[in-house]
Amino acid sequence: MDQPLKPEMAMADEIALLQRIKAINDTAIRDVEAFVRHPSLCLLAREYDANLKKREVDLGFNLFAIISDRYHQENFHSDILKALIDPKGKHQEQDAFFRLFLKFIRSHGAAVNLQDYSSAQVEREEGRIDLLIKDEVSKKAIIIENKINNAGDRPTQLPRYLDSVRAKGYTCDAIIYLRLHGDARPDMTGWTADEIGQVEKRLTVISAYDGNEDGTQNDLRKGWILKCEAESTNPDAKHILRQYGDLIKKLGGNIMNKPIMEKFYKMMVEGENLKTALSLRAMFDELISYRLERIIDKFKNDPGPFQKLLVRDGLAVFQRFQDPGLTLAVYAVPESYGFSVWDEQSQDQEVARGHAEVILKEMGVFDEYRLNEYSQFTTIRTFEFPSEEEILYEHISTFKRRLREAIKSVSRSP
Repeated sequence: MDQPLKPEMAMADEIALLQRIKAINDTAIRDVEAFVRHPSLCLLAREYDANLKKREVDLGFNLFAIISDRYHQENFHSDILKALIDPKGKHQEQDAFFRLFLKFIRSHGAAVNLQDYSSAQVEREEGRIDLLIKDEVSKKAIIIENKINNAGDRPTQLPRYLDSVRAKGYTCDAIIYLRLHGDARPDMTGWTADEIGQVEKRLTVISAYDGNEDGTQNDLRKGWILKCEAESTNPDAKHILRQYGDLIKKLGGNIMNKPIMEKFYKMMVEGENLKTALSLRAMFDELISYRLERIIDKFKNDPGPFQKLLVRDGLAVFQRFQDPGLTLAVYAVPESYGFSVWDEQSQDQEVARGHAEVILKEMGVFDEYRLNEYSQFTTIRTFEFPSEEEILYEHISTFKRRLREAIKSVSRSP
């Protein structure tokens, strides 16, 4: 029969267990700290954050957003480009957009002479070519292969297009390979050496959106679409160009996320990185609650004029039950704080008594609040985390002080 452990032995086992748990926790914290400070991860996080800003394009009342089930299709973008490039298009700008396009592709190295295209026509799907610019006088031509929707290449696609144009008696000056983002070249698998050589000496790869906001004009959006918008005298054309430019920016920002996530994936499959990342996510999920608890701890020794401070329903709550009965609630989201003020309701949830509005006006801060859908007065401003956390604390302290003064003033009123 097992003998019961002596009290001192049981205590020693408990201490040993606590020490092991502490060692495990310390190791986990060190792993998380090292993971967060990892230079590659920090760089990747900055790239991801920058990309999020590029993806957050508010299209507003945008025709292309309304027909969103179509703008991922290759034909959609080819139709738009044809309507804009075509000198005989309904944009009423004659050859202005067309000339800007030729200058744009020349800036990328396309060997085109503007005088050779004074009688240019723009065709859609001639010989299955997305866009073909041809001039019947000079017998010169430009092939545009549209990959804005990131479609794959068909076998020997560009060599066949080049042969087709030549067979019709045209000299092909350039092959424009238009991608949504990046500078990846066509898939030349299965091409002959001659086909590769013939295409390569005419090939110009252009990105519709390169993500650069540094003033360079290398992509289609900044180098051509926005220039057309600036020079257009037709308000309808300007409107379409602006909306299409916004769409290209949004689509380009979305596709830019893929290489970033590929880098992140490679990091996650190394060693214990995934486990550490999951621990970090769990800690991050608890951070908001901890931040709210810190607010309560900050003011628990000086709660007045409130009677009760607690964390409840994801809020740091300051309650005053005396007349006027008020509640101040600070909310937290990952990147900021804000707070609301409302009347403290009775147990039977009667309609609020209007004290909050009276008090805020007495305090002289009523204009800093707006009434939300829950009949709560919510601050117009927010406080960024972590940079403005101390400002939030000071704001709460000032609010409490001014509230005490307002309560005295209201109580003295007849």
